[in-house]
Amino acid sequence: MNYPGNPALGNDVKQRIVATFEQTLDLAIAGNRQEALLGCDFVLRMDSQFEPARHLQERIHANPGALSHEALADLMPGGVAGGAEDELGFLPALDDLGGFDSSDAARGGLRDELEQLFAERRYAELVARAHQEGAALAADPSLGQLAGMAQEKLESAPYVAKFVAAARSSLAAGETAEAVRHLDKARSLDPDHPEVGELSRALAGGGAPLDEASLFTLEGNTPSDLPLLQPTPASPPAQTFASESDRRIAQLLAEGDAAFGQGDPQGAIDSWSRIFLIDIDHDEAARRIERARRLKAESERQVEEIFHDGLSAGEAGDLPAARKAFERVLELQPTHLAAQEQLQLLEAGQAPTPRSPARSGDALEPLGSGFDSPAPVDLKEEILVPPEGAAAQPRKERKGKVAEAASPATGPAQGKRKFLLIGAGVLALVLVAGWFLFQNWDRLFPNSENETPTQAPSSDAIARAKKLHEQGKTEIAIAQLKRIPPSDPLFGEARDLVKAWEAPTAPAEPIGPSPEQAAVRDQALNQAREAYTSRAYLQAAERFKEGSEIAPLEGTDAELFEDSKRQLLPIAAQIQLFHDHEWDLLLPQLWRLRESSPGPDIDRMLIDSYYNLGLRELQRTNPVKGVEQLREAAKLSQNDPELRRNLEFAEVYQTREPDLLYRIYVKYLRFR
Repeated sequence: MNYPGNPALGNDVKQRIVATFEQTLDLAIAGNRQEALLGCDFVLRMDSQFEPARHLQERIHANPGALSHEALADLMPGGVAGGAEDELGFLPALDDLGGFDSSDAARGGLRDELEQLFAERRYAELVARAHQEGAALAADPSLGQLAGMAQEKLESAPYVAKFVAAARSSLAAGETAEAVRHLDKARSLDPDHPEVGELSRALAGGGAPLDEASLFTLEGNTPSDLPLLQPTPASPPAQTFASESDRRIAQLLAEGDAAFGQGDPQGAIDSWSRIFLIDIDHDEAARRIERARRLKAESERQVEEIFHDGLSAGEAGDLPAARKAFERVLELQPTHLAAQEQLQLLEAGQAPTPRSPARSGDALEPLGSGFDSPAPVDLKEEILVPPEGAAAQPRKERKGKVAEAASPATGPAQGKRKFLLIGAGVLALVLVAGWFLFQNWDRLFPNSENETPTQAPSSDAIARAKKLHEQGKTEIAIAQLKRIPPSDPLFGEARDLVKAWEAPTAPAEPIGPSPEQAAVRDQALNQAREAYTSRAYLQAAERFKEGSEIAPLEGTDAELFEDSKRQLLPIAAQIQLFHDHEWDLLLPQLWRLRESSPGPDIDRMLIDSYYNLGLRELQRTNPVKGVEQLREAAKLSQNDPELRRNLEFAEVYQTREPDLLYRIYVKYLRFR
């Protein structure tokens, strides 16, 4: 007997398919329906033309119980010589498929290699191998098709990784609907991706019990995801882009996450900000930076508040409270220099006192203090222009050490030249260090501007407070203004600023929907009322829910929404099956319901179930079966332009081999 599938497959692949189908038959006979359906689906993924698996799938759906040997007799042909070793009669028949020459054997070995690479998701290696074997791929279209599928997987991998990462972030943030949206995008590109399956199971595990309350929630695996029953626009085709850039972005995201997890929001911001050099519109980086900035700002506000509480406690003579406050500051921000200085004063037995902010010129003093010269002029004279015989007759101990270190054979000229080089290097280091401190003073000493000077004019204090207020540090600005004594001429101005900044903010007026949102809401509610009047409760509930998301429903609309949900409870089980993509199991139930209690909701689910089954067959590269399902849907719906368009497309490929255009088109079709 001939192999009842794609004859272009290799013998070993055919044997694996037949062996799997034999096990699937045993499961169906034993009554393990779900396992048998999974087996059929697996066989059809390996060979979409293997008709016995498709027939078995249909019979499992049509019969609720176990299937007998007699019911599957036509799927278990026998009578082939040597059939005792194989009940199905397929495996012995494979020996009759001979006639392969050496080139056939070579292509068979190449096919095995490519199929193994594809199964292991090593798409880059598969594409490279296919380029090396161009002649073999030209002689065997099935190998070219496998290479094309690998190329598509390879090109879509960066997009899949991006959507999976977005789904994980949304799921971690509790945004289940957003996670489902990103996961659907990833699944449309690579439904077999392991991370897509993992996230799907995680979302399915969060389902709630089926009741009226959960019927219209978007979380978990409930039948309430009614928007899935409506046609959704197809996602745009993926475009090729540099995978190296995506890898770098992923690396920077991971570095930022690590820094953020270690309590270093600024380090995380620095890592995430570098992403904009690669992708200036990267939404995920912007979202994470904004979150880190909010956390950093709040942390800095708390640190400064605690620091000034410590200063106030020190001025009041409560040294233990001051010490506790400064230690708390260092726990939150170990690099807080002002808190370190105040603790050093406490250790020395002195009370904490505010200090003047350092200036860039002051910062250079420690760098020059290591030399013996009293001023920069002396430093220049002694290092850059040493007197004659400085190496032999040092004027200071430092010069003596330099002269003693020089070899007697070098002579005065060489010692002078070496001295000049050393001096020039030291001066260059001083200048570079000074420039670096001047450019990075605010970053290295972030708290220097927030400290109150010991004896600063009140006008400077007011100007500094206004600057802090503009930066959003109003509480610190108020604390500084309150330190101005009543005897100061600017006390009145400081008091007015404090009153203005401490005035409670007037409650914001409730913001209603914009005119555009109001128009969308009115349209949705009008459609909902019309659907409710015609007993189309699925559509009514969807439209009422759409309107309620813009503004709460009131009066009659709220009552109609609640009644729509109650009307859908008798078919909640069918909605669940539709949501689970069990359209084959759902169709017999819907036909029985249509006979006993017909209605628009039943017709709608019938049409969408046939439509989705047709799309699934098209995506399995089986346009003949797809046309059958789409025609069934068209019989029930005469005015559905999307259904008509896809049916016409499928009918074209009934007699034509699916090409690249076909694969691209069906890849981005979305289920209803």
